[in-house]
Amino acid sequence: MKNKNIFKILVFLSMFFVAVCFATEPNNSVIFTDAQKPIIVKKSHPLFTIILQSNPTTGFSWTLKNFDNSLIKPVKRAYVTTAPRGLMGAGGYEKWTFEAKPESFVVPQTTSITLIYSRSWELEGAQANNFKVVTINDN
Repeated sequence: MKNKNIFKILVFLSMFFVAVCFATEPNNSVIFTDAQKPIIVKKSHPLFTIILQSNPTTGFSWTLKNFDNSLIKPVKRAYVTTAPRGLMGAGGYEKWTFEAKPESFVVPQTTSITLIYSRSWELEGAQANNFKVVTINDN
């Protein structure tokens, strides 16, 4: 019974921290968590954030593997823990914020961002997330 209550509290706190994580993004930043859906970036809102589950206590972290630096620039990477203070080994989220450069809006374009989840010493079998990014000029 006690374990169920602790689990419920941890789930609630995780949801709370994710909500806070979303609420503290830069102004006009659009948030994405699903690599299966394209990221639509409009000229009026060139910032976008990709949020991925992470647990650096296991040695795993996300690494930016591939992106088109003529169209997109990384702005910020941050780790946000969802664990209550003092809970060792609990995971959290990595937030990757990018900005589409003005050149990417001259005509609609499609590009991609690849992030790899691995340990630095074990690249084989790493998890790769490929995000499709579509830019459109909404002015």
